[in-house]
Amino acid sequence: MESPVFENKRFDLNEFTGRTIKGVSFLNCDFSRVDLSETQFVDCIFYDRDREVGCSFRSAKLKGASFKRCDLSVCVFNFASALGLEISESKAQGADFSSASFMNVISSKSWFCSAFINKSNLAYANFSKVNLEKCELWDNRWTGANLAGASFAGSDLSGGDFTAIDWHSADFTGCDLTDSELGDLDLRTVNLEGVKVSRDQMSDLAARLGINVLG
Repeated sequence: MESPVFENKRFDLNEFTGRTIKGVSFLNCDFSRVDLSETQFVDCIFYDRDREVGCSFRSAKLKGASFKRCDLSVCVFNFASALGLEISESKAQGADFSSASFMNVISSKSWFCSAFINKSNLAYANFSKVNLEKCELWDNRWTGANLAGASFAGSDLSGGDFTAIDWHSADFTGCDLTDSELGDLDLRTVNLEGVKVSRDQMSDLAARLGINVLG
């Protein structure tokens, strides 16, 4: 039996809310403003390889939604409400998360973020101006991602690949970076207050400055 395929389709606002969707292909589909709260997508494809286009989740409600083993390459998540969003073991190369919100604002001075993004390929994705503080973001590939104006303060970024990113463009204070590939991180120019790294990582970073760490 062939897997279901939706192509060039605009979905109704509550068509998938709270459902579990498995093994479905969505090619050039429009989820803009759709309520996907608590919806689970498993082994789904949202990338049209022939046309090299993804789906649009612009301004969608993604509170508590999850994507497991999905292909989200070049999908658009601009302005989505994504508190508690989970993306795991998925492809999201070139996906655009700029201006998406992972925050729950309680008052002008009280808020928190929640996201679980792990074991996924985020190469060349756009996270500009996104707040992902104190979130679970481990074992991801961030190669070449746009992190301009983003904040990851206090998040678990362990096991990540940060090759070819601009360390100056985002806030990494208080992050767990253990077992991560740190690319061209320069201790002299990046604020690493509260950051966790392993002894081997520290030795490598110090060696770039001509310092040998013993023991």
